[in-house]
Amino acid sequence: MAARVPTFDVTAGAPSELASAGATARVHGSAACPAPVTGWRRVAADWMVVSGATGVCHLLGAATSLLLKLLLTPAQMGVWQAVKLFLNYGNYANLGVSKGAVRDFTIALGQGHTAKAKRGLDLAFTVNTLSSVAYAVVLIGVGAWIGLSGGGAWAGAWAGGLAVVGALAVLSRYVTFHVTILRAKQDFKATSQLSILEAVLTLAVCGLAAWRWGLWGLYLATLTVLVAGLIFVWRRRAVTLNWAWDQHEIGRLIAIGGPILLAGTVSTLFRSLDKLMILGYLSDREYQLGCYSAALMVTVQLYGLGNMLSMVMGPRYAETFGRSGDRGAVAQLAARATELTAAAIALPAGLAIVAAPAVLGRLLPDYQPGLAPLVWLVPGVVALCVALPAAQYLVAVKYQNRALAAVAAATLLAALGNHLALAGGYGLVGVAAATALGYVVYSVLAVSISLWPQLDRPVRRRYLAMLGLTLVPTVGLAIALERLQPGVAAGCLTTLTKVVLVALVWAVTVLIGWHHGGWAAATGRPHR
Repeated sequence: MAARVPTFDVTAGAPSELASAGATARVHGSAACPAPVTGWRRVAADWMVVSGATGVCHLLGAATSLLLKLLLTPAQMGVWQAVKLFLNYGNYANLGVSKGAVRDFTIALGQGHTAKAKRGLDLAFTVNTLSSVAYAVVLIGVGAWIGLSGGGAWAGAWAGGLAVVGALAVLSRYVTFHVTILRAKQDFKATSQLSILEAVLTLAVCGLAAWRWGLWGLYLATLTVLVAGLIFVWRRRAVTLNWAWDQHEIGRLIAIGGPILLAGTVSTLFRSLDKLMILGYLSDREYQLGCYSAALMVTVQLYGLGNMLSMVMGPRYAETFGRSGDRGAVAQLAARATELTAAAIALPAGLAIVAAPAVLGRLLPDYQPGLAPLVWLVPGVVALCVALPAAQYLVAVKYQNRALAAVAAATLLAALGNHLALAGGYGLVGVAAATALGYVVYSVLAVSISLWPQLDRPVRRRYLAMLGLTLVPTVGLAIALERLQPGVAAGCLTTLTKVVLVALVWAVTVLIGWHHGGWAAATGRPHR
């Protein structure tokens, strides 16, 4: 059995160096613009790369979603939406080993001891492969059972989808792990290139296959796209992964990554709860979920933008903590990053509320029942995006156990709200309202157990004031305009007027934040 890799201790090393680093972090944290190790200029450059790639991917993703909805019926889209859930769940079959290994690796980057963490990555690779194969066997078995039982008109589509997802799970886990390592190394150029490659191939290959062979073509095309991603990460991998086994060290990594994994699993359930409740409660479940997917097409893109921006900062929290050991400095850095994320997400959120119902209502008239929920779902997703830095902070400073409590409480609340909405006959709008309430509650809980205790009173006031400045005017105006003149019934001129008003208000708030909120410091030189 291999020797155990020692646990990383952020207090280890030369006391004078860490004391100096901690003092530096605290100085920067109390200054007008607390900075990460590499400085805000590098962050701004990474944000531009990620934002540009995300913008391209969102355009291609929107085109893909529209194309698939034109080629497939709402019922077929409902089956596809449900089958994709099982692919997402495959990322949680490794018991958290990979998350623990990457967390150690990122902290080690700040300490300059990355060689120690390489062993953990090898162990995570081994466990990832074995666990994803086991998950694939289960899915293929369930798919075969559904196909042989012959229950329902969609039994064959469900069976084939689960079998294909079983194969996808193994490949996806390998690709996802390499992407996570690339992000830990802050190689956002490579990850952005991969995102664009997958988006282009998805539009071309999945669109062509769905047009030619329907839902079955979509299954096989998705597999083709993932194989292309596999080839890319293998050529651009940040480290070479090898087979390794150390039961004791794997247990330690599970102890670290298990709570992160469990919180991630519950978070995935939390974000997909509305779809699961629709499938479980409504008799025409495939049709209803297919219509609801029109709203999800918008909110998934919005959440993806917030998630991509937060990923730029995620490794920097752990790097800062590894170098300084100062949780307060990391909290102030996360609070400032939250402000910038909120400013970036406010405009697309406002535009989604006022423009998406009008555009999609004309392009996809069969999906109109699923557009009304947007006015509820978009503010809820904004709240989720605001909570992302808080959740990343908890992982970076070794408080991952706390993250589970917030998401579990919010999930129970959302489940109860969805039950009452569906049982009371409030339909898709009721589901969206209950889901949005759960998202807002989660955001409040996540911040209250992470950043809030580490921030002093002036920083707390600033945090609330800047979030209010960036979000309330833009999103509030968009909701008010959509309530006064619903987009589905509005003409082109009305929709254009609403878009211009929302964009102007957002521009004013950003200018105020830039000149009076200290955001101009993002172009300053790195603090070291």
